[in-house]
Amino acid sequence: MSGEKKVSAIVVNWNGMEFLPTCLDSIFKQTYKNLEVIVVDCASKDESVSWTTKNYPKAKIIFLQKDPGPPAAINLAARQAEGDYILILNNDVILPEDLVSRLAKEMKKDENCVVTAAELDWERRYVKSGCIEPWISPFLSKFIKIKGDTTFFSTTACCLISKKLLLENPLNEKLFLYEDTEWGWRLQLKQIKTKILPDIGFIHKGQGTVSKSKRLAFVLGRVPIATQFICFRFLTFLAFLPLTIIRYYLSPITVLRYLKNSPICLFYFYKGFLGFLVNFYRYLPERKKVQAERKAGDSQILKIMIGSIYYKKQAKKEWLGRNQIQRGNIDEPETVGCLSN
Repeated sequence: MSGEKKVSAIVVNWNGMEFLPTCLDSIFKQTYKNLEVIVVDCASKDESVSWTTKNYPKAKIIFLQKDPGPPAAINLAARQAEGDYILILNNDVILPEDLVSRLAKEMKKDENCVVTAAELDWERRYVKSGCIEPWISPFLSKFIKIKGDTTFFSTTACCLISKKLLLENPLNEKLFLYEDTEWGWRLQLKQIKTKILPDIGFIHKGQGTVSKSKRLAFVLGRVPIATQFICFRFLTFLAFLPLTIIRYYLSPITVLRYLKNSPICLFYFYKGFLGFLVNFYRYLPERKKVQAERKAGDSQILKIMIGSIYYKKQAKKEWLGRNQIQRGNIDEPETVGCLSN
């Protein structure tokens, strides 16, 4: 433990009894010993809290009477955490035993970054290394070729960041879910990069405890437009608004996806989009703060976005070659995006 900075692992849980045993077991088996484990329970109705208290008494539990959403839960736990570094985790992940050690070692080289690993699905197949911006850059990359060497942002299913950096750049609690893109975008604007450990992966169920509900559809309708409103300069936002609507909101893939789930979900998806247009002023404080603190211009951000498409393809090839795994086509649909919570 000598010389190891303390890491606080924050696990956000909502009715995750199905996944908590394997998740917590993998955390407590980490070779990194200077580790604090915090479980933030967002008003679960199952036995999550009682089971965790009984089986993992060393875990600190923060029980919330109402579900504020993962961003608020993470921010709350980070303020109470004792660690120098914060490991943000979903409750449906499984970590290899040396992951925290590897992430912390990389973090010590440069604390002005977010560090993550490759993401594998429940069958241990490669999914992705970090995330790309999911709404406009796949289209732009067809016409503008940039060989990027990193991803655009890290999934909050599993990533390490210094506590200081997280407290200075908290997650956006107004988004409720799928806050990854907006948070990563804000970090890029302040020239805080995402680093990937390409040769180690964590297992992630993906939407393990989030059902395909009306609330989820509403959030997914609101997040893309809200994110671009907050992060782009206003003229850039207006310039790309038609493309965003065509490539995301009017895409046949998007429409059929929600119709297949439930026509009512499609209704709430568009209700989320229209809800933002009606209530855009609620996001003005965040937008004002982001624009005042930004160090990078929109052209620089667009280069990173487009370059992340190239990086995504290269990272996939390198992982499959390194691990000799044959999976076939694992590319996500362009218009659906990186929905990793």
